[in-house]
Amino acid sequence: MPVAKKGLPTQVARRSDCVKAMDGLKYKPKLVIADPPYNQGAPYGAYDDNLSYNEYMDWTRKWVGAAASVLDPHGSMWIFVPDEWVSEIDVLAKREFKLHKRQHVIWAFTFGQRCSNKFSRSHCHLLHLTKTKTKFTFNADSLKVPSARELIYGDKRAMKGGKLPDDTWMLLESQLKPHMGKDKDTWLESRICGTFKERKKHSPNQIPVQIMERIVLACSDKGDRVLDPFAGTAASGVACALHGRHWEGFDLSPTCVTEGNRRIKAALLS
Repeated sequence: MPVAKKGLPTQVARRSDCVKAMDGLKYKPKLVIADPPYNQGAPYGAYDDNLSYNEYMDWTRKWVGAAASVLDPHGSMWIFVPDEWVSEIDVLAKREFKLHKRQHVIWAFTFGQRCSNKFSRSHCHLLHLTKTKTKFTFNADSLKVPSARELIYGDKRAMKGGKLPDDTWMLLESQLKPHMGKDKDTWLESRICGTFKERKKHSPNQIPVQIMERIVLACSDKGDRVLDPFAGTAASGVACALHGRHWEGFDLSPTCVTEGNRRIKAALLS
């Protein structure tokens, strides 16, 4: 059932194959946020996360194409991508589906990587793509943060009201504390690891709500429709519930759908 308070936007996760669901969509979302399986053998259950290169790219072509076709003419699409696939998906979106690349953002994190013959991975790629080159939503004022000139050096020449975040995303310590123990002293936004108390155990991947909030606030307005083809733990749905956006998410897992709707409802009641 849709999750909403009376008179407020609706947020709902549905059990469905995202390509089929998007092919039958009756509206044009202003924003699509996609955190697809990364083809790294994660235990998704209803989905095989260990495809060949050609199989994975064929499937990626289907869902990116479906998302591009339903996206509002002035809409944005954000795709979370690991190192192994960022080049292919970047080129695919631009060449085959004529999406315009606005920015390549890096989400920086560090926690518990056990590597013995390479550097520990500490980032995820976020591709910001738009349907048209010049007309799209970007709410700069909702995202501004204090500049280093103001925060560190106390320089009176610092821009009043702050500056836009850099394209390597790191959060302030006050934003980080709910996701790290009291003994941690880092300004990077952590991954939500399996041992964290806020970790939802029903999905193998979980994006922090703070990351989703930044995307939602930047690329949509109150009352806009936001679509998540891979709902997972419904972090994007929580962000939309907290900021007055309509949200619909799809997932093959009935557990993800049930727990996602429950999580959104809890966020609205908190």
